[in-house]
Amino acid sequence: MKKRLLATLLAASVAVAMAACGRGGSSSGGGDSADGGEKLNKLGYISAAWSDDYCKRLNDAIVEHGPEYGFEVEALNASPNGMADVTGYIEATEALAQKNIDAILCQPLFSVPDMLMQFQQKDVKVGFVNIVPQISDSSKDLDFCYAGSSEEAIGAQLAESMSSGLKDGAKICVICLPYGQDNAAGRLKGLQDWFAANRPDIEILEVNYVERNEATLAQSIFEDWIQKYGVGGFDGVATQSSMQTQGIVESMKALGLNNTNFILGGISASSSDWIKEGTEYCDLYQDPDLEATTALDMMRHMVDGTTDELEFMDNAPTKNFVNVSMTTLNADNMDEYTSSALAAK
Repeated sequence: MKKRLLATLLAASVAVAMAACGRGGSSSGGGDSADGGEKLNKLGYISAAWSDDYCKRLNDAIVEHGPEYGFEVEALNASPNGMADVTGYIEATEALAQKNIDAILCQPLFSVPDMLMQFQQKDVKVGFVNIVPQISDSSKDLDFCYAGSSEEAIGAQLAESMSSGLKDGAKICVICLPYGQDNAAGRLKGLQDWFAANRPDIEILEVNYVERNEATLAQSIFEDWIQKYGVGGFDGVATQSSMQTQGIVESMKALGLNNTNFILGGISASSSDWIKEGTEYCDLYQDPDLEATTALDMMRHMVDGTTDELEFMDNAPTKNFVNVSMTTLNADNMDEYTSSALAAK
């Protein structure tokens, strides 16, 4: 894919969840381009939840890099109370509908594509990032592009990454994102299919879903497993988000457990710190800057009418799919992805 002015700056990581934040607290640019030339196009961005570590880092990266791709970005939070629900998306969508924007980019949950049909009618370009959109009969005619990873491919990558640390006949437990979300179903299917095809000896003891993507809810599920099976009763735990991994890591530390008791594999790590300290076995690193700049480049092509220059993934779960790869973190490369190493880049 052709990239424009790829930046080398990393967006600042968020250490504290911003569940209480209102909408409209993130913006970039001021109408003029970075070099004082052409006026910037206006891009509205809707984040799924600033209370989620990766979502917030992706949000900040999109705001940070927007001007490099000719966009003044106004970023809104669809979960201002820390809980994802359709009402937050409706309010954010309606807020942007009142603005004179040229394009809208969204991290979609629920029936968001249906809500964005109104923008297509205004000739506002529509794009999605990070979460594959759920297209219904109402939005089947929506013209959009998507930048992100295939959920099933992510699940398969996690299974493969964990496989080397699992003994013959290993038993694992899986904790998923909220039931009904496409990313939860896709990641689980990818993991199950990979094990079935490549490690049929591995038994999945339990699959549990969190009601919300919060660390404390993952902690509760994990501690229930410890009570039910005991330490040594399972050989591995797979998670679907950094918040879930965080909750389990906190419980492991409180119980004096590490990856010698069982292996922990996760998705969307912000660093390899938990691997370095011996708590986590592997994780899939989502680079917020790579995903942000890929999405911004995609939106630039949409606004310019040059989407024929984009590389779309074959056999993808949705149309116009621009793939963003994830990096497997483990003991082999953990020194390159520690918090300090990433901050130094």
